[in-house]
Amino acid sequence: MHVVTYDRPTVVTVSVAEPHFNRSVLIAKNSTSTIVLNSTYMLSGNQISKSAITVISNEDITVVALNGRSKTYDTFLTLPTTALGTKYYIITYSVDSLYNVKQFAIANSNAHVVITIRVCGSLSFNGTKYSDKKSFSFLMETNEVVQFQSQTDLTGTKIVASKPVAVFSGDQCITVPPSNCDHIGENLYPVDKWSDSFIIFPLMKKKKQDIITIVASENDTTVNVHAETGDKQLLLQESAHRNLTVTGGIALSSDKPIMLIYFFTGGSNSIVSTFDPFLLTVIPSIFFSNSYAFVTMQSLFNYLLVISLGHNSADIDLDGAPLSAYPLEILTFAGFTAARIYLGETGRRHVISHHSAHFAIYVYGIGRAESYGYPMGNIQSPVKEEKWGSLTCLPQAAVYTLPSSVLVSAKLSTADVHLIDPMCHADQKDENWVIITAPFNSCGTTIVNETGKIAYFNIVYGTAPQTSIHRLQIKLNCEMLTVENITMAFVPRTLYTSHVGHYNVSFTLFQSEAFNDPVLDFPYEVELNRTLYVQMKAETTDKGVEIFTESCVSVPSLSGNIVAYTIIENGCARDPTLRSHQSSDPREQRFSFHVFKFHDYPKVYVLCEVMICHKGSLPNRCAQGCFPAKHKRALRTQDNKVKSARLSQGPIVFRRDFEGGSSLESVLQMLSRKQKW
Repeated sequence: MHVVTYDRPTVVTVSVAEPHFNRSVLIAKNSTSTIVLNSTYMLSGNQISKSAITVISNEDITVVALNGRSKTYDTFLTLPTTALGTKYYIITYSVDSLYNVKQFAIANSNAHVVITIRVCGSLSFNGTKYSDKKSFSFLMETNEVVQFQSQTDLTGTKIVASKPVAVFSGDQCITVPPSNCDHIGENLYPVDKWSDSFIIFPLMKKKKQDIITIVASENDTTVNVHAETGDKQLLLQESAHRNLTVTGGIALSSDKPIMLIYFFTGGSNSIVSTFDPFLLTVIPSIFFSNSYAFVTMQSLFNYLLVISLGHNSADIDLDGAPLSAYPLEILTFAGFTAARIYLGETGRRHVISHHSAHFAIYVYGIGRAESYGYPMGNIQSPVKEEKWGSLTCLPQAAVYTLPSSVLVSAKLSTADVHLIDPMCHADQKDENWVIITAPFNSCGTTIVNETGKIAYFNIVYGTAPQTSIHRLQIKLNCEMLTVENITMAFVPRTLYTSHVGHYNVSFTLFQSEAFNDPVLDFPYEVELNRTLYVQMKAETTDKGVEIFTESCVSVPSLSGNIVAYTIIENGCARDPTLRSHQSSDPREQRFSFHVFKFHDYPKVYVLCEVMICHKGSLPNRCAQGCFPAKHKRALRTQDNKVKSARLSQGPIVFRRDFEGGSSLESVLQMLSRKQKW
């Protein structure tokens, strides 16, 4: 195994319970060291043993495990114990081969862990054979590891543990012509580290195309595939998988978290006549980082694939030089850039970084009947708010408050704490607390459009002085729900707003189509056939936000099944007097309609459903506009649609018309309430 250090020297101890192994190594800062365990510690067959390998360090390190013999290699990036989980899904590959044995292993460092396995395919354990969809459980103790092997494809096999464990999956011997029998394996991500947004580029130009495998952990998972060859949508059930051929750039998004595995199928090119397959995990975009230290392998042709958003690759440095100083190919797709770089045949430590932009890297190499590959991202362990502080989402920014004691323990000062944009620093609030503000429109804050919400992301870094090493990293995430139900009477308290996530949505009445004379005085007398001017507005400094009124109905009461009159439906005008009014600000929507009343009802309310979108994600509901209904809807009976986040004001009480008169005198009975959604 290759151990990579950062800005501090460290003592690394590697141990195995049985057969006994214990070795401690002092490794200098910014260097790498190799620790070798021979075949005595290799697993075989279906067995439980106490041969789990434990690696302990008193400083941050990266461990790249190489499992290799002559003419068969593969590597994986080992996950730290803080990134392990309790639920996994196995992935193997089924090809026509005499010795194609599929396998996975579970390693445990905790006491008394119950493991439950639900089989896809078939497995044998303790003399009992378990067929497809059968489950069995067993107990694992500290430092134990168990391996399972099968002739059938095990993809989709589910593992649930009572405490976090590490899971490794692959094939003992896979043959993809023209290569011979080759071992492939990967340290799998637990389900709680899966994500919903990925970008993929081919690792290498070659005749034999590679494969990505998508695995779902929930029923009815929708996966949208945007590829150079065309777009498609997939529907996966829990534990199901789909394979896609990598012919060019691919962008994937899903409505529920998924796992992606890249199967490099081997092949040949002008440099190597025959090279073997390998497996690696596709890094979700949420795990991109701005600095990595990695290691290449000796006597192999080593490559690096760097994937970044936009054209940020131009400012990425590799070992102190810009990427353009190296032999490289540039690929672009879906707003991302991939740089494929040749690193030579030397095994050594490398450092790649950008001053602020985040990216992912894939390290791989090929040789005669050999290959290896591993990904690098930045998987953060869950942060407990009571330890690290608290996040407040305001309408224009995220504000994070951090205990000063955290900086002291990390040997950092307030000046070392910054956002993605390193020019945005923290401030000392008092002797006990540090505060940092991430505006939604600057400081590197990014916008992600997800199902049902708009999310703003930034990251708080604590960077060791004069280095690119982060000793503190906390992800900030402020979300805004994209659907809001607003209730308002014809006589409102103006500028009364609803808190949606971290935004305010206002529903305001004006006296004229100039929209510069809001209703301020109450009671506000409204006559029949008079025009009401309405403005919906998302109160935010983010100019990319858009607002769209999906539906509006008027009702004489807010309780029970009531007669309702539709004003707007599916974004389309249903009231013949409805008129739209243009606004130069997409955060505003304006319209008007004539005042009316229900027969025998003295009160009138308006209930509206408002959609919040972001113009950076198209198509979106705001951009689609009117969706005509298939049949006419006029007066109808409807349940109360006011949800937990709502505004209620009024009602208006209409007195009887005076004989010969045309005006209505309204008496406002004020009722106001506001709830957080």
